[in-house]
Amino acid sequence: MQMGFPAGSRKEICKEAAGKDTEKSKAKNKVINKEKMSTAKEEKQMTKAMEDWKTKKYGRVIDVFDENELKKRTHPAWPYLYLNPGQPVEPEKVNEILRGGIDVHIHGAPLGGWLPGRPTMVQTCIEASEAGMKALVFKDHNTMVNNCAIIIQDFLGRMQKEREAKGEEFTPVQVFGGITLNEAVGGMNVRAVKTALDYGRCKEVWLPSLDAAHQKEAMGLSGGIRVSDCKGTLTQEMMDVLDIMAEYNDNARGERVVLSACHVSNEEKFDILRYIKKKGMDVKVLMDHVTQEMTIVTPDEAKEMIDLGGYLEFAECSCVPWPGMQDWIIAFDYSFNLIKELIKEKGPEHLVLITDAGQPGNEPIPGWKMFIKTLLAQGVSEKEIDVIIDITF
Repeated sequence: MQMGFPAGSRKEICKEAAGKDTEKSKAKNKVINKEKMSTAKEEKQMTKAMEDWKTKKYGRVIDVFDENELKKRTHPAWPYLYLNPGQPVEPEKVNEILRGGIDVHIHGAPLGGWLPGRPTMVQTCIEASEAGMKALVFKDHNTMVNNCAIIIQDFLGRMQKEREAKGEEFTPVQVFGGITLNEAVGGMNVRAVKTALDYGRCKEVWLPSLDAAHQKEAMGLSGGIRVSDCKGTLTQEMMDVLDIMAEYNDNARGERVVLSACHVSNEEKFDILRYIKKKGMDVKVLMDHVTQEMTIVTPDEAKEMIDLGGYLEFAECSCVPWPGMQDWIIAFDYSFNLIKELIKEKGPEHLVLITDAGQPGNEPIPGWKMFIKTLLAQGVSEKEIDVIIDITF
């Protein structure tokens, strides 16, 4: 699975430092599909996640948090009776693993300005370069980001020349972006996807997040965008987006773009995976932060997604507690146990490590180091981390 990142393995990197417009939807089809999406709620299509959230007390997978578990965790002597910090990890080992790593889901200011205090994209890129990382892919919920990536890459190149003139070594991280298909860009807007691809340095197309019908429903709201009927049939817009992406990936330059399922329901994700497999399309699909409750998957769902060709993202900010989410219950044990279970049964090749960082109090590079340290402490081997940190779709 190739994503068109710069050539060379992680270890080599460490040592050395769009197609034709295939917009096929007619006005009539667009009206029909918008009606389908707007009536998804009215049809009372109950997804498995919504069913679980209505019937389970502590989310889809954390049933172990029964009354006895809660009593245990609130025991006045908890850290003295139950503390299990995991295996000790040397900081230099963490730094070594991070060198040459890739993060395909990261945030930064000035984009996402609704969250004051974010670290800037530029500062994150400088820190990633100094840490020896290979590539970053920035995401924003409201606009495309790859145009910013072009500017930042130019800046890093100039910075490299200035430092080299002073006798200092500096290897710029490769910076990319993508587009998220929320209402701010017209929702499932084929024209917006093509525009982002034409700009270049576009590595991902994210399906709706804030405007996904699945998220709206979880928040008790109506409306939102669905990309399928949750029963096997994709909307015309979804099929058109996949057509454009497949056509883009059919090039001689080695450029690649992948689809990220973002915040749509698991039923929609399965519909997409089966459609791509049936059609034999050259489009890879990432499942965003699969242990965050909004998009969480059960072990059986995870394995089926892998069997259908999907790639599962495990995000630092959904697996490891950080200051900005002190009131957010994280399925810590579940996250790391699932990683180890999937590696054992399916191998590490379809697992992806990301940070999803860039929030106030969760800077990406420190977030990466804590994530790697926690993975090692929880028994994931360096060799396994090397595979899932060096994504090469």
